[in-house]
Amino acid sequence: MLRRSMIVKDLARVSRLRGLMSIPQPRHYSQPSKAVNQQINLQHYENLNQSTSSFQAKYDNIQDYGSYKHNVFTHRLPESTASQSPPLVALHSRLNLSSQYSLSTLSQALNLNKFDDGLANNYGLNILGKNLLSYYVSEYLLVKYPRLPMPIHNVAVDSLMGSKALYQIGKIWGIEVDKSSKLDKYLSQESEFLKYGKLRYLTEERLDNNEAESGVYELSSEEITNLKSNNNTASSSSFISDEVEAYGSAVRAIIGGLYTHQGEEITKQFIQDHILSRKLLLENMFEFSQPTRELVRLCDKLNFQDPIDIRLIAETGRLSSHAIYVVGVFCGVEKLGEGVGSSMNEAKTRAVVNALMSYYLYSPIDNEGNEVKVPSDKDYKYLDGIVGLGDVAI
Repeated sequence: MLRRSMIVKDLARVSRLRGLMSIPQPRHYSQPSKAVNQQINLQHYENLNQSTSSFQAKYDNIQDYGSYKHNVFTHRLPESTASQSPPLVALHSRLNLSSQYSLSTLSQALNLNKFDDGLANNYGLNILGKNLLSYYVSEYLLVKYPRLPMPIHNVAVDSLMGSKALYQIGKIWGIEVDKSSKLDKYLSQESEFLKYGKLRYLTEERLDNNEAESGVYELSSEEITNLKSNNNTASSSSFISDEVEAYGSAVRAIIGGLYTHQGEEITKQFIQDHILSRKLLLENMFEFSQPTRELVRLCDKLNFQDPIDIRLIAETGRLSSHAIYVVGVFCGVEKLGEGVGSSMNEAKTRAVVNALMSYYLYSPIDNEGNEVKVPSDKDYKYLDGIVGLGDVAI
């Protein structure tokens, strides 16, 4: 009996321990119905649409993307309105554009504002004109000067179609900037048609009325002065004002508009007359730190067998205060360059530099002595010497 009572007590203790250590059963939640899910999604989209009202879009059904419609009305300037703008007609005449180039397209090329009374801006024309300029300028330099080093080639491209170069071209064309405010136009009773023939972009004065973006701080006058005066920094050399960029965008857009209206041949001739016809001082873009060493490496690359020899060709006034020396650089019996200086070292350096320049500024000609044609010409034929051997590693 005693043993049976002890067993009963042990079983009761174990049952109590099991009750304390029991794992709770998971609760079962009822799944929401499909209608409830759809209502939640619709409410989420409506809240999202309210928070992103800047998209300015309307819709018949929020889940039907085909019914979305934009509220922003963008249109091109009517030709009848553009013809009443004296600056626009004058610019069209100065550029000698044909009647196929519409005045409305020319006015659009001058508009950089995103929302300017609902008028279309020049964003697409700017990209098209930039690509056309990049192709024709690069083609011209690579064919006319196939041995240019790549850094000099990039500087030459920027000198022909960079923002500062296009700014000067836009100034020569007589493009005016619409700087007067709406109040000034109202007080002076200026005709609204005048602005369609002027360059329109968001200037810094007009930005003063807008709210500043968070995290963006305006530079003080001292910081701007230090930025412009410090020529050792890369940022100061690439500092370009908004007006320069606006002029460059307008010139590129005008070229893009010419391509869309009159085709490739007329656009190519226009670029040749206004861009590629400008004098390019390539010899001023070179700067040699070790000219003699570079000339030796260049001769090795060209597989010249004879060594480089620097000889004195002529001299006068050696014992006077105005001595003149004439030095030549030879490779065997071939004279590569010649230089004149007031000392032997100066004449030697000039001779070596002239030898390098005569190689890098080489321009091929055809069998008749004329300049070779570029690949975009109709009667183009490939000639040896068009493709260079690459840069010289020092």
